[in-house]
Amino acid sequence: MQSRRDQVQAYSFVVGRLTSGMLGGNPDAVDTPATRTRRGAVVSAVLSVLLCLGFLVYGLLVPGGSDAWREPGAIIVEKETGARFLYSGGSLRPVLNYTSAKLATGAAGTVTEVSAKDLSGTARGTPIGIPGVPDSLPAADALRGDPWQVCATSRATDDGKRAPVTSVGVAVSARAQKVPAGGAVLAEGPHGKREQYLLWRGKRLRLPERGGARQALGFGTVDPVRVDSAFLSAVPAGPDVRAPEVPARGDQGPELAGKRRRVGELFAVRSSGSAGQHYVLGKDGLVPLTPVGYQLLRADPGTREKAYGGERPTATVLDADETQAHLADRGEGPRTGGLPTRPPRPVQPGSGSATCLRIAPHGHRPQQTFTLAPRRYAGGSPLVERAHTTLGCPRPGLLSARPGGGVLAAPLSGGRHATTGAPFLITGDGTKYPLAARKVSDALGYGGASAVPLPAAVLRLLPTGPRLDPAAAARPPRSADSASADSASGDRASGDGASGDERCADDGARPAGGIQGPAAGSGAPDRTRAAPGRGPAPEPAPASEPGPASAPVRAPARSAGTTG
Repeated sequence: MQSRRDQVQAYSFVVGRLTSGMLGGNPDAVDTPATRTRRGAVVSAVLSVLLCLGFLVYGLLVPGGSDAWREPGAIIVEKETGARFLYSGGSLRPVLNYTSAKLATGAAGTVTEVSAKDLSGTARGTPIGIPGVPDSLPAADALRGDPWQVCATSRATDDGKRAPVTSVGVAVSARAQKVPAGGAVLAEGPHGKREQYLLWRGKRLRLPERGGARQALGFGTVDPVRVDSAFLSAVPAGPDVRAPEVPARGDQGPELAGKRRRVGELFAVRSSGSAGQHYVLGKDGLVPLTPVGYQLLRADPGTREKAYGGERPTATVLDADETQAHLADRGEGPRTGGLPTRPPRPVQPGSGSATCLRIAPHGHRPQQTFTLAPRRYAGGSPLVERAHTTLGCPRPGLLSARPGGGVLAAPLSGGRHATTGAPFLITGDGTKYPLAARKVSDALGYGGASAVPLPAAVLRLLPTGPRLDPAAAARPPRSADSASADSASGDRASGDGASGDERCADDGARPAGGIQGPAAGSGAPDRTRAAPGRGPAPEPAPASEPGPASAPVRAPARSAGTTG
């Protein structure tokens, strides 16, 4: 008799045959349908994974031909060579440098790396760009408003002596000592002039050869610091240190202290037993003098010859009542505006120090002070001639800059403390590039940056590169002469306040120019101008049809200053 186990197994066998017959058409199959289904699913999954991995490896080794870079205004960089292109109108326009690409596309231009194979089937257009502009730009967060300095240092010559040389650049020394407000440095100009100056409170006060001003102020035995014309051109000029003018000097005046006096004689009033306040006798009475004014008049040969008849000038002491009775009307008499009230204390730089003019940005008016910096912090790299770049005028000997940094500098016109024209971009190597307009900084990615006001006389010392103009960046490069003219025009535009006697020898031969766009120099529009963000301009017209942009831009003539 069969057991229950045998019955269950028999039932399962019969059901299995029925299932195999219905699903597979073969009731005598060795494997059940479910087993074959699971085995097939596992094998299919493994094959799918292997196939995907194969495609992944192939894609990494042989990149696919994506066309995502085919966007108007896109900056294309070829992976294998680093060559730059702009995609415009279905063709690739080679670009000379990255700055030109940014100028032509504006702030919206994005950089995309594409393989040479993917670019091989795209037509090439005419190269565009500005020769000589930087191939890399400072980052927006690298633009700084650090102080600048112009230092009078020296270098060894072939004969073993030392010659004055000027260094200009970012102030990097924290050990510089500020010249006290009551002190001044005696400086002497280059050979051939031998003019001497007092460097006092951020200005240079010229000491005329005649008049005895140097001895009168107590600098007769002080050795002057030798400086060159580049340093002097950067220091704002103050008034000459000369005796104030006394009208009608030598004419007969009133009776004072029991004696008939002459116009131009000097007097002192008793103050607590000492002669405190000094006066000069003018044609209308006694005029108060500052201590400096008194010393200058006392040393002036005109006072000795006209007021004292060739004798040594001495101040006659008056009492307060007599002085009050003979005072001139307020506002009349000699003036010494701009000069120190008291003789400044001589400050003698040591052998290891350099005299520097420190320019610290401060609102709309930078603060300019004199400092004594260690000579090793006042150096720099020698300036060398470079293509498409004009050296400073006057030319400094050394330049120190901060690699990777930059400055948006707005030139300050001499004496008005107001920015004039478009700003300059100063790159990490110390070269300044004039912007065609203020809004050009937006195309370079500096939309939120503020320009730092710097004196035009200091900017003039820096090398000047080509003008950063979106219109010029979007058209084929011009000749070397035109590019150098743009560079020279930017250098001239930053030269307001420079001394006329200290112009470079080739200054008069330079074509005039400005830092405004072509529209500023001519009434005609520029047919090749491309707006930032819209890619390069169309292919240029033949050479027989020059556009307005080919004409040099004229800038207003600048007036020549004086050396002191």
